Amino acid sequence: MQYSRILESFLIPAYYSVRGRSYPKLRRFVEGSQWWSRDQIREFQWREARRLLELAFGSVPFYQRKYAEIEFGDIKTPEDFAKLPVLKREEVAGYREEMCLQKARTKLLPHATGGSSGVPTRFFITPESYDWRCAASARAYSWSGYRIGDRTMYLWGSPVGKVSRFQKAKLDSYRFVRRELFIATFQQTPESWRKTFDAAIRFQPKFIVGYVSSIEEFARFLQARDLHISGIQAVIAGAEPVGPTTRELVLQTFRAPLFDTYGSREFMSIAAECEAHNGLHIHADNLLVENESGDDHGPSELLVTDLHNFGMPFIRYRIGDVGALTSSSCPCGRGLPLISVLEGRSLEVLRTPEGRAVSPILWRHVLKDVSEVKEFQVQQTALDEIVVSLVLGNPLSESSETLLRKEMAKVFTAKTRVTIKPVSAIPRLPSGKRRLAVGIGQLN
Repeated sequence: MQYSRILESFLIPAYYSVRGRSYPKLRRFVEGSQWWSRDQIREFQWREARRLLELAFGSVPFYQRKYAEIEFGDIKTPEDFAKLPVLKREEVAGYREEMCLQKARTKLLPHATGGSSGVPTRFFITPESYDWRCAASARAYSWSGYRIGDRTMYLWGSPVGKVSRFQKAKLDSYRFVRRELFIATFQQTPESWRKTFDAAIRFQPKFIVGYVSSIEEFARFLQARDLHISGIQAVIAGAEPVGPTTRELVLQTFRAPLFDTYGSREFMSIAAECEAHNGLHIHADNLLVENESGDDHGPSELLVTDLHNFGMPFIRYRIGDVGALTSSSCPCGRGLPLISVLEGRSLEVLRTPEGRAVSPILWRHVLKDVSEVKEFQVQQTALDEIVVSLVLGNPLSESSETLLRKEMAKVFTAKTRVTIKPVSAIPRLPSGKRRLAVGIGQLN
């Protein structure tokens, strides 16, 4: 605690002050703004959105063309804003240079997504926007009790591509100061999990952060061998949807609560759970998140506007995730709005021949009761064909197969062919993350 206080109160502010950056000021700001009322947050959002729109209409070639038939003066209310055309991932890839504010070019920082949709998205952000993101992310982690400098073990992906000695030394120094231990979880074997456990015993983390699937696999490894890591205060999960049994698994194994988070490379932390575990609070002081179909129509595609990336504005960006927003309040008292349901990547949403969407969360619910299944992936090879790949601990019994087919029949009609295929392993993305389902056209 003393070390964290020194970092947060002295070392980090001094570091950012020397660099002329805004993180300490913004960290203090978001610590206070989370307690604003809903109306105060909406007013702040709209002021920031208007600033962003004025810039886009006046100085960004891409938006000047995209909004050619719209007058800036006509966007007077949030309802008017919600009628603006959606920004698509393909547009970001194809018109990246035109999306940038020219006078900000010397200050832009290059970033890219991991390409989970098949094609990486490359974009730019400003240093100010990066500081906003870091402030929001630090706030999200703080809801679990975490403070910068607390010993934290990350079950995360490994860096992609060649890393120079300078980059490695810089990253190692950063992690040393923050007391962070990173474990790459792309390769997941009993041997690698044993090494992870041994490293954890030596490191003695207070927090574990990781991909949902990595946390689950590590927990199962520990349970199967009756191993325990003492002193864990919380487990922070992200990058994948949290399943119905994950929280109990984490609580039993690590004797600590799980805190769900939601983010992306384009925006960093988008939303996170607080101590009330009543949905995910959106960082509405930095982002404006909408449902494409409207707030009252259940889960649909999420649209995200970055309120502070003035170098390359993302306005009503279709991020590729499906979720539902709620107007209900959280018992914690924070005014930040909530995502009540987060169903995952839209490319993981399967379709029935009749056109109905099927959430990837369904497969967790169905397969959690099939005891032989260790891991799975559901692929839609055609509108009328589903392939269920299963990694089995024991041969699939007749009763389990009957249960699986019966549950599938509740969603898909008799026109749909369902193939159950035992496999030795489920392929993972380069980052180490897994895909529960693969929608039609996304198999490569």
